[in-house]
Order: sequence, then C-alpha cells, then structure tokens
Amino acid sequence: MALQLQTELKEHLTSLSNSSGGKLPLDDAVIDALPAGAKAISAHIYGLSAWSFTAKVNAVDAEGRPTPFFLKYVAGDLGKHQIEGEFTGMTELHKLAPNLVPKPIAWGKLKDAVPDTYFFLIEYKDFKPGLPNAAKLGTRLAAMHLRSTSPNGKFGFPVQTYDGARLQYVGWEDSWTTFFSKLLDVAYRQAKETNDPWEELDVVYKRVQSHLIPRLIGALESDGRSVTPMLIHGDLWDGNVAVDSETGDPWIFDCAAYYAHNEMELGIWRSERHQLKAKAFRREYLRNCEPSEPEEEWDDRNRLYSAKTNFMHSACFAGSPSLQQAFNDMVYLVQKYVPVCIFRS
Repeated sequence: MALQLQTELKEHLTSLSNSSGGKLPLDDAVIDALPAGAKAISAHIYGLSAWSFTAKVNAVDAEGRPTPFFLKYVAGDLGKHQIEGEFTGMTELHKLAPNLVPKPIAWGKLKDAVPDTYFFLIEYKDFKPGLPNAAKLGTRLAAMHLRSTSPNGKFGFPVQTYDGARLQYVGWEDSWTTFFSKLLDVAYRQAKETNDPWEELDVVYKRVQSHLIPRLIGALESDGRSVTPMLIHGDLWDGNVAVDSETGDPWIFDCAAYYAHNEMELGIWRSERHQLKAKAFRREYLRNCEPSEPEEEWDDRNRLYSAKTNFMHSACFAGSPSLQQAFNDMVYLVQKYVPVCIFRS
C-alpha cells in the first residue's frame, strides 16, 4: 500500500507538470520553508528515485543570485517517518562533514495534498557522471566518522531511519554485537516476507545468529577491546554518491543514518551489484581509518556486514540475486568460524 501511494503520487505530479508545460507548481509549505530572503522562480521534475518524487527548485537569494534546491516528496505514513529520518540524519552528517554532505534546509507536511504528503528540501549540487575519486572519498568519509560522537555513547539513532523504503533497526544498544544482531534480524525478516521460503537460508541464518555473530562480531568487544559508536551514512551505494561537476569533489546523500561500528559503512561496497565494490575505495578509506582489532578478521567482518544490505535489497526487490549472495557469504563464514556437519562440501 505504501509503495502504491508513491506510484500514484508520481503519476499525479507528472501529469500536473505535463499540463503546465513542464513546470511544477510548488506547495505553500515548500515556499514557506525556503531560507530567509530566498525566492522560488520555478520548479521542474528532476532525477529518478524508486521510492519518492524528486524535483529541482530554481530560486534566487536576497541579492538575486541563483540558489537552487533539491526537493523530494514521499506520501503517507512512510513519507512522514522516512523524510523525518532522512532530514535528521543528513543534518547530523552535514554538521560533521559540510564538504561531503549537502546542507538540509527543511522537512514538513505539504499544505495542499491528498493523501498526506511530506517534503524534504536540501541545497542543490550539480553533478557529473562517474564515480568519485577514491582517495578523496576515503579521506572525507573517514574524517566524518572519526569526528562523530554518539549523544549517549550507544549504538542506534534517536529517530527511525529507512534503508530505501524499508525501516531498519535503530533502537539504542550498549553493545555493537547486540545492535548488529538486531539490525541484521530486521533486515532478514523483511527479506523473508518478500521472497519465497528457503529452508537452507533459514538454517544457516540461525547459525549466524547463534554462533557466528557472537564469535566474529563479539571478538570486537572481548579481551579488553571495545567499539566506539560512529555516525555512518548507512546506505552508501554508488547511487547515493556523486561527483561535483565543477570541483570534482564527492558528495553523499539519501542517508539511512545510525551510530554504528564505522566498518559497517563499507559492507555495502562489497555487493556485486555496486560499482563501489572496487577495492580501491575500501583501501583508501582504511588508509585514513585503520581496521579494528582483530585486524586479520577485517575482511570477514566486511563480508558479514554486507549481508544487511543484501537482505534489504532482496526485501525491496523479490527474486534479487542479492539474497543468494548473502546466503553464500554466510555459508562461507559459518564454515570458517563455527562449522557444523551440514555445511561440509
């Protein structure tokens, strides 16, 4: 139902734009949310999104200088919570890295929309095609992580955030092992709801929860070691990273933020469907933020962390090959760390 609302919203606004010669009328709530002195000149459909309607607002500031904004609409209860989570996350990320994260302007409820629809307004950046420079991205992303401090010293986030159109676990936890176990479980359950039954997956996943996570992730918090919560973007695939058309600098957006083990950020880069899987991106990040101890288990933690994004992708897209990748990775790790006879070749 939630996704059907987004489809209907897109169809309605596209029809409205077509009937207005390509121009998109702006709701009063968006106009009121513009920064002081800014004036909207026009708006038009801009960009593509699977879960939202997006547009560009052409505006000028008090001195008449062009000051465009990027606008996003999401309908229904999904929109209310998703937009609030994205605005809150992007605001916190921008505070840490204004040279990497565009500045969020406002979020709120449209005044003239049925059903209830919510907007997110953020400064506009002009992008060019291609992947960012690995060294620049790695340096700035690591710096953002290292500057961050959890407000209560725990893992989680103060408001619900979403990975795509799917909610993720963000309840506060003292232990990263506990938090990751719950984060992965919410993703797994949503993947199961979307896809056909798979008994072998259920068996290996049970072993992951009962034995692998306590061993592989628990090692980060044993023998005197600890994990410091850091704020991560949470959905840093290549569609949420872009290159500034003038400077060539990287920008990141569309976050699914929460306080986590910083290495969790790189799990998504392992996915076969993403261009950021190139080892250069992970290598450049690790030059600026060293792996946690046990360092020799970094690659295996990265493999396990990637299961979350693969579960989420398969939860959004039934039949996605990402579910098979998650299964293969979990079987590999179970065989290596906590083997049982059923998984022998």
